[in-house]
Amino acid sequence: MSIKKSFTLSVTEGFSLIEVLVFVSILSLFLVIAVSVVTISMSQNTLRINTLKANHYNEQLLEWIQIENEIDWETITEKGSSGDGVTYCFTNEVSTWPASGSCSLYELAGVYKRYATLKTTGDPVSQVEVTVTTEWQEAGNTHSTQLHTVFSVWD
Repeated sequence: MSIKKSFTLSVTEGFSLIEVLVFVSILSLFLVIAVSVVTISMSQNTLRINTLKANHYNEQLLEWIQIENEIDWETITEKGSSGDGVTYCFTNEVSTWPASGSCSLYELAGVYKRYATLKTTGDPVSQVEVTVTTEWQEAGNTHSTQLHTVFSVWD
């Protein structure tokens, strides 16, 4: 007596159209989310880099003004005025006082606009308030950083 066994293999070939569409939809959703996260991350990194550079420019100018103050208090008091103060636009490396007036162009490193406002208080002048501001435009918005200090006359 011989027993014959017969096996039938049933293999489906490929995926159904619905399975492919679901897979492609999930993959597309994942890729869109990934691209969005990378784009937002890159723009935040650019903003952080520009903020660090602007802070550096502020510190550089404030340090120069502080040295000028230590050299000659009278020059600093002459540069300031009571009320809203006087604004000086520093577009390049700091070596001399520029003419007073508002800054209109982003000339510093081709991106930034840096200016200092000096305001005197007291009669005779006993203090000079200095506010250093650096502005830049990014993604349609204007950003800025500021440093503020007060210089007093030395007794």
